[in-house]
Parts: sequence; C-alpha cells; structure tokens
Amino acid sequence: MKISVLSVIAVLLGGTLPVQSQVVFEETGIKAVFQKAREENKLVFIDCYTSWCGPCKKMLKEVFSRKDIGEYMNTRFVNYKQDMEQEEGKELAGKYGVKVYPTFFILDAAGEVRHKMVGGMTAEEFLKQVQLGSGENSLYAFNHRYRQGERNPQFMIEYIGLLSDAYMKDDMQKVLHEYWETLDDRSKSSATTWPLVKRFVREMKSPEYLYLLKHKSDFETNVGKEEVNAKIWGDLLPLIGNHCNDMIFKNRPEDPATLEEYRSIVEKSGVERMDYLLDIIGFTRAYVDNDLTKALKMYRRNFSKLIPDERFNATLQLNGMLIGKGTPAQCKQGLQAIRRTIKSCGWSEEDPLFKTMIKGLEEKS
Repeated sequence: MKISVLSVIAVLLGGTLPVQSQVVFEETGIKAVFQKAREENKLVFIDCYTSWCGPCKKMLKEVFSRKDIGEYMNTRFVNYKQDMEQEEGKELAGKYGVKVYPTFFILDAAGEVRHKMVGGMTAEEFLKQVQLGSGENSLYAFNHRYRQGERNPQFMIEYIGLLSDAYMKDDMQKVLHEYWETLDDRSKSSATTWPLVKRFVREMKSPEYLYLLKHKSDFETNVGKEEVNAKIWGDLLPLIGNHCNDMIFKNRPEDPATLEEYRSIVEKSGVERMDYLLDIIGFTRAYVDNDLTKALKMYRRNFSKLIPDERFNATLQLNGMLIGKGTPAQCKQGLQAIRRTIKSCGWSEEDPLFKTMIKGLEEKS
C-alpha cells in the first residue's frame, strides 16, 4: 500500500489533510494560468485590483477568504489576481478595458471574455454573479444571442443591463441606439419599452432622450404622468446641479453655451417644477456673466421659499460666487442674505460650515 508523504506528515502532526478554505490564486503569470485552464478544462477567474483600492481589500478579506466561496471557485476556475498598476496589469487593462476597481473577469482558456463584474459586493452577491457569468445568462451568452439577431424587449432590457453593470458604457449606448432604431413610434413610447427608457436613456443629447422629451405626452398616456415626470426630474436635477456647481467652484470652465443648451432641454421637457431648474441655470448664468447683483436678487427672490435642502444648495453656490468674484459691497449684502437664510431655516451660525462661510465673507466685506 502506498502512503503519501503528506499523509504521513498529517498523522505525525495529529491532524488531517487541510482542505482549501479560501480562494486559491495562482502565483504564476497569466500565460501559465491559461495553460492550466486548458489542461484542467476550467474557466479562468481574474481579480483586477490595485494596492490603494478599498473595495478590493474588502473583497479579499471578506469574500475570497470564505470557505464556501473558496470551495466553489477552486473546483471550477483557475483563479488569478493582478495588480493593475504593475506591468502585466497594465497590459491586461489595455486588452480588456479595465477602468474601475475592482473588476472581475470570467474568461475561457483562450482568453475570451465570458463575463465581467465591477465593484465590491457581498459574498452572496459575488457567488450569484459568478454563477450567472459561467452559465447561460453570461455576458458572453447574451453577446452571442444579440449577434444572432435576438431582439425581444425583455432580452434587450437584460442585455443592456448586463453591459451597464459591467461599466461597458460605449457598448451599452451602441446596442441601445441600434435597438431603438428598430422600433416604431408606438413601440418607443409603449409600457413594454418604458423599463429600458427609464433605466438606460440618460444622455440628454441622445436621439432617445430627445424623443422622450418630444413625445412626453405619449409616454405619460402609456405609463403615467407621475412616473414620466419623476424620471425626467431625476435625470435633469443632478446633471444640471452638478454641472453648475462645477462651474462655480472652478472644477470646469465657465461655459454659457452649455447653460443655454440645458435651458433649451428643460423648456422642452415641460417637467414639473421646471421653473426651479431654470432658476438654477439662470443663477449660474448670472455668475458666468459676472452679474452678481442679479445673482443676489435671484437668491433673495427666487430661492427664499424653497425647502431647506434646496436653500442650502443655493447658499453654498452664492457663497462660492461671492468668494470668487464678489466686491466688498456684494459680499456684505450676501452675508446679510445668508444669515437670514440660516435663521429662517433653523440652522446655526455655530455650525463649522456656516462659521467658515461667514468668516470668509466678513473678511471680503
């Protein structure tokens, strides 16, 4: 009877042979990983990480260390992890289009992508994604079905969702546009197509979004006025608000042409509370035009009856405008207006943010 050396050692140590209780990552290069996958008839799993990525570290500590995850992955995959800031990592990033971390790939032994996952997740979510990605609902399988001509609405929603979840924005937009071109007007505004429009049509200048604005009443008839307005409002408010903030706080160039494009889109939308969006644009346009007198008037007149959260945003913007371009007299007027807002909203001047704001305006007054 043959007895392995490891068995003898285990007996001498009074224990049993250890079972791999975590995901085992190969220490060889990627070429050897693919070779092993071919020999063992397995898929390849790659963890694309960086040394500074918090979610990457969390995945390693809380997901890849688990026994159930290890048992599942080790029996089905040749596992490999790569620091994407190392030379081989840079090559992989270029080849597979890695832009965010962590990114996970399931590849076949020839290196073709079968599935792609992005971002940190729980062990349960990870296992669900891996199972999906190695079966009939993988990104690879959906790509194949799309190339074969499948276009039914439910399939398209799922396929575009997979592309979106994988951060494949260009591919997602391409597929969305190709599918949109196959639909007639009745289908585009139908309740069947609405889930796709609601989730994935977000580019303001895209043909799909312009169609939504132009045919808003048709969508409202088919899926409800409240539903359609909530979608458009949810798209426009953060887009316009963030862009205006970036102009005011110098994170992007002042751009009056873009503001006017936004104004046109909002006016076409007919969305509820359209006036508030137009005020945000007009407020920022006054700043871009160096007309802080107009901005101060708008702050006092247009924003004084808003809910506290909206008044807070306008207050931050006014402070940024005054610190950036305000004259001493304008800073004094702005300080008075901001103090009235703080009082009427029930805030405190002792709050560190407002304290800093007041001090800055006092120094400029």
